[in-house]
Amino acid sequence: MQSCSSAHCVLILLIFTFTAVYVSAVPPVKVKINETATLPCYESCRGVVRWTVSHKPRDVLAECDQTSCRSVKEGYQMIHDQYLKGNLSLIITNADLSKSNTYTCECGKSEICDVYLQVEVKVKLHDSATLRCYERCSGLVRWTVFHKPRDALAECDQTSCRSNEGYQMIHDQYLKGDLSLTITDTDFSKRTSYTCDCDGKDLCDVALKIETVNTLVQIKAGESLVLNLDISDPLEVIYDSRGTSGTFSHQICTVDGQSLECKPEYKHRMSLTSDLELREMKPSDSGVYTIRDIKTKEDIHVYAVIVQGAPQVSVPGWATALILLTVAAVVILVLVLVLVFFMRSHNQSIRSINEQINCIENTLTDRLASLERTV
Repeated sequence: MQSCSSAHCVLILLIFTFTAVYVSAVPPVKVKINETATLPCYESCRGVVRWTVSHKPRDVLAECDQTSCRSVKEGYQMIHDQYLKGNLSLIITNADLSKSNTYTCECGKSEICDVYLQVEVKVKLHDSATLRCYERCSGLVRWTVFHKPRDALAECDQTSCRSNEGYQMIHDQYLKGDLSLTITDTDFSKRTSYTCDCDGKDLCDVALKIETVNTLVQIKAGESLVLNLDISDPLEVIYDSRGTSGTFSHQICTVDGQSLECKPEYKHRMSLTSDLELREMKPSDSGVYTIRDIKTKEDIHVYAVIVQGAPQVSVPGWATALILLTVAAVVILVLVLVLVFFMRSHNQSIRSINEQINCIENTLTDRLASLERTV
């Protein structure tokens, strides 16, 4: 084998480097099912621009040249005015699950952009989810988690289908070209990207998302607010309050495994076990608490919290007994005073009657004496 000189090696390296960076590195495009997706590509091209699925380079989806643009397949579109300005983007008008794929844009025979489109399926927690894929495959079809290509969740061949618990493929559908995977009970651990391949060749990539869980919580002042941690990934707690000055939103805590970091004003009130507990809630703590995935920025769980009234004071049993005894003593004292007052009033009434009787007796005596003197 002939070795190259230093100058030749450097030249070859530069050629490979140039070729590697010529294909534009575009971040993945993520859309919800049935939404419109735009696959961006910005390059100047005076020739024919074609978009294809990467593993089907002969099947043109849309193309443009200096005179016009043509949508070769329904649902794919390029705009001529944009093409003339160097915007070679492809528009997919209805991105269903079958559109999840890597797409290539070519200028002439040179690749200039590779864009990965990921169509997301979003379902409610614990609902079933169907990851659809429609392709003909006479060999072995396997569904795997995207980052675990060796661990098959379900698979089918010409004779039968096999699946792990919680995952299902239907053989009759497989024979008709419907390679869809059904997940019978979705939880947050199944929130990831899945790949369907035929004899090792990727056919479909589908991302499964779980809808945000919304919970209304009404508690009394002094009680604790418990926030469930539905996933083990690093999380942040966002608090939104609405006051006279408007809505105020800020991060109050982060959770990473068993590590809890909180703002100073929450450190003494927040604790972490399997859940988060915020103690000594006050009416001013009312608002919205959001549990958010730090990596994906997805809202996992949203709590709308209303804290009502003043805290109830817990009274010990001995204090309750003392209060009852005091009330009883006061009642007895009042009754005694009323009785004494009544007795005094009664005695005064009798004394007044006796005085009146004595007065009458004295008056009669004086009258009798006067009559006797007259006679």
